[in-house]
Amino acid sequence: MNGSGVGGDETVVVAPQERSPKVEKYLTMLISLDRDLGPRELDVDQLLELAQNRLGPVALSAHSRLHLDGMRSLAESVRQSSHYDDVGRRMANRYVYNWIQRYVQFERDLANFPEISGVPVSKPLFLVGFGRTGSTFLHHLLARDPNARAPRLWELQESSPPPRPETYETDPRIRRLEMQLSFQTVVMPGLGRIHESDARAPEECQNMMWHGAQHVTLGLQSSAYWRWFRNLSSPELHVLYAYYKLQVQHLQLFHRGAHWVSKSLTHAHYFPVLFQIFPDARIVRLHRDPCQIIPALASLIAHLQIPYAPRIDFHQLGKQMLDLFCESMQDMMKIDREVSSEHFIDVLFDDLTKNPMATIQRIYTRFGYPFTPEFDSSLHSHLATGAATRKYKHVYTLEQFGLSRAQVIARSEDYLAWVEQRTGSRLCPS
Repeated sequence: MNGSGVGGDETVVVAPQERSPKVEKYLTMLISLDRDLGPRELDVDQLLELAQNRLGPVALSAHSRLHLDGMRSLAESVRQSSHYDDVGRRMANRYVYNWIQRYVQFERDLANFPEISGVPVSKPLFLVGFGRTGSTFLHHLLARDPNARAPRLWELQESSPPPRPETYETDPRIRRLEMQLSFQTVVMPGLGRIHESDARAPEECQNMMWHGAQHVTLGLQSSAYWRWFRNLSSPELHVLYAYYKLQVQHLQLFHRGAHWVSKSLTHAHYFPVLFQIFPDARIVRLHRDPCQIIPALASLIAHLQIPYAPRIDFHQLGKQMLDLFCESMQDMMKIDREVSSEHFIDVLFDDLTKNPMATIQRIYTRFGYPFTPEFDSSLHSHLATGAATRKYKHVYTLEQFGLSRAQVIARSEDYLAWVEQRTGSRLCPS
């Protein structure tokens, strides 16, 4: 069940456990639209050749081997997994091809606009937290600052060529994405109620990170890939994250802000090199009871897995989300011991939702960003009129995903104690 009306206009949203015949029909139609992709095996080199043939030959940079090795590992994960059926493998094929196509387009832009690497990126603000910690809500608020530059979904989905201010609100890429989002509501009808997608709205910049947690959280089963990524050396992580900075510069080549505002869990997995790439970065760490956010994210990801799998193994998904949470929080705690505290601020979900204005003022005071009257007015206006027009109730449990409260607390104890030490609050009250 994706949703059912209860209590007037309230809708219950639960994780789908299997793909419906209607969704299967639409997916089959989608993969039939590109005959070059449909029957192909997941061969990254062939997909790269296809992209080069379609876009025109592009000389790849010296670091392309590392990026493509990661894509090969992702493709191998798909080949090895029994999670996928024929439709799912062909959808995964499209997924990998789209990443390769964006890579080729970006390499072309780097050649056409060599000044990209000189675009300044000072005091970027990164929101880092597990899924369902309020990061989207906070990101949307922070993006209302006229001095901020937060990436919009349309430019993340189709970033080439670099956007320009004179066409930023009318770019034809916006309309193309709106059409894609309409199709997405047919294939994943419950997803938009859990995580609203708007082509013009700020969005998580995971599409700018070639490698990291996004391939797991966007719906693919990719255990071999995740092992590849987690075993990368610091110099290899540096190469990949430096490429992220280039993409930040790419989007701001013509349309800039005083400071960049990004949110992504993947930043946590680049903490070993983040401050080498962005020495003056400022990090907002978001925290919420893991017994709530782990099953909530698992439920969301189940929607994202439906295009790839005819049936979702909830218990396996729960284990993956618990492991991802623990690994991410370990990375967050480790960097705290290595970098000055002036770079960090901790925000609790309950504090953010109860008093967002006070939370933002605290962030700006902490990091020295100017809190202008224009920003203050925009925030008050948005918060006064920003109530959702569609109500829903997202229903999930730990037990649904094969987990227990005791198990999550035991695995999270170091993190829970660490947050309590810094905030005075216990995320998992007795």
